[in-house]
Parts: sequence; structure tokens; C-alpha cells
Amino acid sequence: MVDNVGVHFGGVSALDGLSFSIEEGQLAALIGPNGAGKTTLFNVVSRIYEASEGAVTFDGRDLLAMPAHSIAELGVGRTFQNLALVPGLTVLENVMVGAHSRSSGGFWSAILRFPQAAEERRVATRAHEILERLSLDHLAGRPCAGLPYGTLKRIEFARALAGKPRLLMLDEPASGLTHGEVDELGALIRQIRDEFDLTVLLVEHHMSMVMAISEKIVVMDLGTKIAEGDPAAVRDDPAVISAYLGAST
Repeated sequence: MVDNVGVHFGGVSALDGLSFSIEEGQLAALIGPNGAGKTTLFNVVSRIYEASEGAVTFDGRDLLAMPAHSIAELGVGRTFQNLALVPGLTVLENVMVGAHSRSSGGFWSAILRFPQAAEERRVATRAHEILERLSLDHLAGRPCAGLPYGTLKRIEFARALAGKPRLLMLDEPASGLTHGEVDELGALIRQIRDEFDLTVLLVEHHMSMVMAISEKIVVMDLGTKIAEGDPAAVRDDPAVISAYLGAST
């Protein structure tokens, strides 16, 4: 639950009293024009930004009162607008890095492959399983450098899943994809939600995909919520049409 969250940079309010909730297991979307504050909220939840006020409650705990490293341990994962994969590492190694929050070996152990054999095998096994479920296992030994952009997006999903999230936040996952890839991505997001028993919060500008896969949509403008509901209700909301759906993006 997001409760009255505000983020202020000097005299500018990036978020202003934002409140909404999503149910466990729901596939929800957060939409709005550029500058509405969507990614700012993700950065607040991830503790990249500090909120000026409010609370974000997950599993009965206020994430804003926790240190950043504890967010992933609690089961909150995310992807970013720009790919954050390591090009020189193999696909398998990139996915293994995503498990560092749940691994006693830690991030640099995953990167440098320090000799913690049992832990390393456990992490590698999970990474292989995730790659297989996303039909990427044939690429496990390939470096990420040079792979198609749509494939890299799927690998980033796999890396996020390696951290065993219960809430997965996807920040514009369709950015840079072709129309055909966007359709495939929508199906993949639903597959991931169902197979991994996740709650998903999606930030996205591709409205056709949002409307097709979302069970709930929250609409933002200028740091505030202007609408909330199922896709049909949001599509017909005059405030949404005025602020976003009726405008060119």
C-alpha cells in the first residue's frame, strides 16, 4: 500500500500525497504522462530516493523505514528503464548476479566466482531453472553482448526473478521493442506472474499492452493520482482522457 507519499526536490513536488493499493497476486499498472512521477515512486520503493513523507507498506512492514538492502530480502524486485546487464558476463552469470540478495556469498562473490562451491551450485541451478522456464537456457553460456534487444529484456526479467521476489516492479519493460515484441512481452509478463506467483506493478507507455494485461490501473499526473480502477473504467475516465490517453505521447 502506498499511503500519502510525497517527494519534494527544493520547491518541486515529484510526488504529492500519492496513495493507492494493489492486492496480492494482482497485475497492476501505473500510467501517466512523462514527468508524472511513476519512476520516482519506483525509486522511492527501491530506496534510491528518500520520501519526504508517507509510507509504503508491504507484508505489514513500511519499506521506507527499512535499509535499502533489506528491500530485496523482503521480496521486492524491480527492473529498470535502461538495461543494467553486464555485457561481458554470460547470460547465466548475469542471472546469477540477480540472486545475490538471497545468497550468503553476496554480489561480488557472484561476479568474481569466489570458491563457495555449494552456494555457487545452488545459485547456478536456480538460474538455469529460470532460464529454462523463460526459454533462454540455450543461451546460458553466451555473453550478453551482441544479443538482440528483446532477448536482453527477457534476460533482465530472469535476473530479477533470481532474487525470488514476491512483488516485481517493471519499469517500462516494452521500451525499445517492436510491436510484435511488445505483444510477446505482454504474454510473458502474465506467464511470469502466474508461474512465479507474483504481484506485479508495471510502469508502461504502451497502452495497448497495459489495457490487455492489467487487472488494475492507477493513473498519475504531476505527482498525484487522478484515477484508479479496472481498464474499462480508466479508459472512459474524462480526467484520464484529458491528461493522458487523449494526448500524444
